[in-house]
Amino acid sequence: MKMELSAFTANPSSQNSAGRAVDSSLTVLGERDFAAFRSLIHQHTGIWLRDGKEVMLASRLSRRVRLLGLDGFGDYLQYLTRLVDNREEMRELINCVTTNKTSFFRERHHFNYLATTVVPETRASRQIAGANRIRIWSAASSTGEEPYSIAMTLLEALQKEKGRIPSQSLVEIVASDVDTSVLATAQRAIYRLDALDKVPQNFLKRYFLRGKDAMSGYAKVKSEVTDLVDFTRINLMDAQWEIEGPFDVIFFRNALIYFQRETQDRFLRRMIRYLRPGGYLFLGNSEHIPWLHDILAPLNQTMYRLREPKNVAIQADATQGESRG
Repeated sequence: MKMELSAFTANPSSQNSAGRAVDSSLTVLGERDFAAFRSLIHQHTGIWLRDGKEVMLASRLSRRVRLLGLDGFGDYLQYLTRLVDNREEMRELINCVTTNKTSFFRERHHFNYLATTVVPETRASRQIAGANRIRIWSAASSTGEEPYSIAMTLLEALQKEKGRIPSQSLVEIVASDVDTSVLATAQRAIYRLDALDKVPQNFLKRYFLRGKDAMSGYAKVKSEVTDLVDFTRINLMDAQWEIEGPFDVIFFRNALIYFQRETQDRFLRRMIRYLRPGGYLFLGNSEHIPWLHDILAPLNQTMYRLREPKNVAIQADATQGESRG
């Protein structure tokens, strides 16, 4: 792929993902240990590991066990239990087990709809209300490809409308994830060139800088894009989310599949409170929520729009969110 991009230099070591070396003594996770880890992970993240995931979990935990100098998975469980304050180690465990498959402009129809429908519609309603900013939450942002795709989409759409590059006064994108390691990667905003194959050519030229020397196989997202995105860690299981609503759109794509129905429902009903009246929720292509259609009107291709409040509780939540924004 040829890109006419300016050059930048950076430390290539910052981009090397930590390998998951597997010690021969750490390839098998017994039934009891698997059940204990599954319960612990579910309690702290809501993620439910189905039966048959023993090998996968052993592979992901083995590197952490070795780094701590422990002899096995049972020792790691005891280590987690005996720590007076295990919050930091729980974050390390969560970082090990979360799945972070993503790409730029994944499920492109969502970005097309954002540009052609949501932006002009939201801008028109904002002008009537005397406000300007479009606010979007990428609620499972992983390594940053999704929120940066959102930012580039908004830049293009708003620039066409206003004839100038939009600033932070017009756009705010909050990107959150439970995994601190992927958030660190996202904030660096440096990606391998082969990860950019779905990025439109005009976007490549306009919004990326190509590396040179040791970084020749990488490209960095330009500051006019990254400045629009605020990254923060949010564990959806926490009693309080460190985030302020309301939002025009929430992207929560390809995450529901890791939760049981009860957890899905709890997270979604809570997220709905952070949407503006008439706001949108985008899910992954394989994710469907028919039990919430009385609150969220299905559009097409896993896009939903918040219906007019039908009860006082939902209306009160929306009003409280508006006051936070």
